[in-house]
Amino acid sequence: MARIRKSIQAGQDAVILWEPMASAIAAAYPQQRIFVVQPSVLDLLNCIRKVPDGKSGGVIIPLSLRDYYDDLELQLKAMKIPFYCLVSDTDERALRSAVHQAALSGIQCLVGSVGIEHYVRAEGMECIPLQPEWGGLVRAFFKVLRSLRQSRLSQRKGLSSSKGLTAYYHLDDIIGRSPMMKQVKRLARIYAASESTILITGESGTGKEMLAQAIHNMSSRRQGPFIAINCSAVSESLLESELFGYTGGSFTGARREGREGLFEAANGGTLFLDEIGDMPYDLQNYLLRVLQERCIRRLGSHQSIPIDVRIIAATNRNLEQAVQDHRFRLDLYYRLAVLLIHVPPLRQRKADIAVVAQALLQRFNVQYGRHHELGQDVIDYFQTLPWPGNVRQLANTLERLSLVVSRKKITLSDLAWVMPNPPVIPDKSIRDRNLKDLTYEYIEKMYQEGKSVSEIAKELNISRSTIYRMRQKYQNKKGHL
Repeated sequence: MARIRKSIQAGQDAVILWEPMASAIAAAYPQQRIFVVQPSVLDLLNCIRKVPDGKSGGVIIPLSLRDYYDDLELQLKAMKIPFYCLVSDTDERALRSAVHQAALSGIQCLVGSVGIEHYVRAEGMECIPLQPEWGGLVRAFFKVLRSLRQSRLSQRKGLSSSKGLTAYYHLDDIIGRSPMMKQVKRLARIYAASESTILITGESGTGKEMLAQAIHNMSSRRQGPFIAINCSAVSESLLESELFGYTGGSFTGARREGREGLFEAANGGTLFLDEIGDMPYDLQNYLLRVLQERCIRRLGSHQSIPIDVRIIAATNRNLEQAVQDHRFRLDLYYRLAVLLIHVPPLRQRKADIAVVAQALLQRFNVQYGRHHELGQDVIDYFQTLPWPGNVRQLANTLERLSLVVSRKKITLSDLAWVMPNPPVIPDKSIRDRNLKDLTYEYIEKMYQEGKSVSEIAKELNISRSTIYRMRQKYQNKKGHL
């Protein structure tokens, strides 16, 4: 602990800390860039797997994972692991009480944060401390790099809040060989050569921002900034100042020198308005004026500032229905939907699932130093799922598999670790027999039940002669065996 505080006080650019003590330290140094690695459900599951066979297990869930309690219960049920779960704060009294309660319940081995070992052993139980997996540390490291880079860019640009200033993705990064995705890519190439506003529609997780970045990188504006903002993630009052900027003293808490907005920051480049369907109705009028006049006014100012920005908007909502419901302006809709691209959901392009899954798994292999490959049974099963979360949901599933599975080949049985409703794997004796053998056996069974050839033929929707021929082949096969 003393060494950690010394590093912070030495003025390091950034410090990565692991819960549970991290939040308290971060609160004590509010000016320092401290990144807290929160334990994940995967971290808990990996620790749970270490509980020795035959011992009753329990887990004390950190408050940071409280919202994932139901998800964890589903995972444990899928793994058929009876587990005693408690949610506890990290202060000494709460931890001691939770550990004592677990001991009274007959728990022999307890999983929990690194601060509970002493209390667990004092109660005569075995302890498995919750430690960060390599993946969590890697993600935290990249988060630090992004933050430091963003901070330096912000200092140069005078911009303190946006999702990014650079478009990282290109059209080749969008994976898909289906006719639908080929059409999406074709339109993207055509639209990139234009300066008109683009509206990208599609369900959550289909990759709308990735497509917007690819269009930017193919356009004449590719040397300019790409700035993205999620209109649903910012309150109405903040969204207005984020987009248009403000002058000094224009509202309580405003900087004395004022600040430029995202429209100004994106000058010469592209501004991506994600979840445009969630933009407050009153603010839509301001956006419409910008699209018409190509100039903005900062909050608290009467001066018009000309801008040269291309707008790409995206939504997972039906904007035409929103117009009818008076939640979205009709004139703004037509201003945005000059060029329209719809990204189809994953369930409508099942031919892409295999290639997308393989590409995502390869990415996680590189990220986590693994050598996994998907079994054909897993790919076949993936193609039967509806994937309501689309590519994002598939990516999350594969990332969990990459972390949890230890052997090289991922099979259907491994899905029990990462999916609430894993597939039912048929008995091997049935799975290894072909359809003809099962049909022959079914015909013989119906014969033994006293059914006539006509009744069997009608039930199976085949001719009587086929029944006779199949019976003869089956009897010859049995005699040969």
